[in-house]
Amino acid sequence: MQLLDPKLIQLDILASDWQSAIKKSAEPLIKEGVVTNNYPKSVIEMAEKNGPYIVIAPQIALSHASITDGAIKNGLGLTVLSNPVKFGNKANDPVRLVFTLSSIGDDVHLKQMSDLVSVLQEPKIVDKVVRSRTINEITQLFNGR
Repeated sequence: MQLLDPKLIQLDILASDWQSAIKKSAEPLIKEGVVTNNYPKSVIEMAEKNGPYIVIAPQIALSHASITDGAIKNGLGLTVLSNPVKFGNKANDPVRLVFTLSSIGDDVHLKQMSDLVSVLQEPKIVDKVVRSRTINEITQLFNGR
């Protein structure tokens, strides 16, 4: 299974703050019809209401919302930020990798999450991703299993 779609990967993206990082990370998913324009707005509103729960591990944020918030198709994108951004999560800030997840079924959502967690448990995975210079290098890290 392909965990990350190469069309949904962005490298060296500059974001001024966490809201900008969420918006920019959703751009390829919007362009490819995976989520609606409303999706990043919903993610930001939920994070403002519930705190930085989307920061799931050191340097890693998982931007996600529900079908009612604009998920259209299943997909997982990755945005590698050129500079780390603080999301307000003391334990795991600053963030360098923003994954944007769109799931339209519980079974797919669980599979996507399981596969992503499996990859993220690999030692030094954040460093490997940040050092990657091409989308192909990224896809090999996540899909070459």
